[in-house]
Amino acid sequence: LGNLDDFDCERDCVEFDDLKPIDVWAMLRLREVLHEVERGYDEYRYHQVFRTLYDYVITDLSAIYMDVVKDRLYAEAPGSVSRRAAQTVLMNILEVMVRIMSPILTFTCDEVWEHYPEAERNRAGRAENVQLAGWPTDDDFRPALPQGDEAAAFMVRFDALLEARDAVTKALEDARNAKTVNKSQEAALTIAAPEAVYEALAASDAADLEELFIVASVAVKRREGDAIEVTVEKTEAEKCPRCWNHRALGGSDAHPDVCARCAAVLDGMAE
Repeated sequence: LGNLDDFDCERDCVEFDDLKPIDVWAMLRLREVLHEVERGYDEYRYHQVFRTLYDYVITDLSAIYMDVVKDRLYAEAPGSVSRRAAQTVLMNILEVMVRIMSPILTFTCDEVWEHYPEAERNRAGRAENVQLAGWPTDDDFRPALPQGDEAAAFMVRFDALLEARDAVTKALEDARNAKTVNKSQEAALTIAAPEAVYEALAASDAADLEELFIVASVAVKRREGDAIEVTVEKTEAEKCPRCWNHRALGGSDAHPDVCARCAAVLDGMAE
């Protein structure tokens, strides 16, 4: 709710092409969760409902998505497309989760409903409470998501990236213990991966990989075998005092001490 305070879906929701891969993954996972929870309710398997929701919140949201998009939410310009993309995903998550949890967390979800962003609370025709809001469907996702084979192929590719992320997380933990780096943002990674994972990494934009792994830089190469090998070195790039990412500084005469992204944000705030 805090990250959606300035969000108006009618004005700010982005188109599908403006979503980053991590955003698409989060939306597709949300749709899977919706279907799994719906089956659980239909079959009176309430333990399945709880387990599905718990795993989604703890693993997919807390450990992955929210960790990755913090930089966009807090450091990008408020109205930037990348920040609005993250907020679009969060709005979809809120809209689905508050409805599918309402049968078992009735009063909590109704309180959440009452504290929606102001633009949503004031929307004409909005239900008085969450119990009257209706059950979410695939058609409610905004923007519309890929279906069938296209969605399945995307999830296979992104699962390969998450496999690499697991290896990176372990390597970063070892590097911190060895005092090679203090924070993941200081890390320059070289990832040697088997063919399927390598193809997913090589097809990704460098900036998307840096965001996914929360590091300074990523280099990838092929290797034989099934294991993913990650080498962690300390980047030579300086730390931006605004966003704490390690990037080239001094690209702006007006803001010589910050990275180019932050300089552009500060310029926009001054206008």
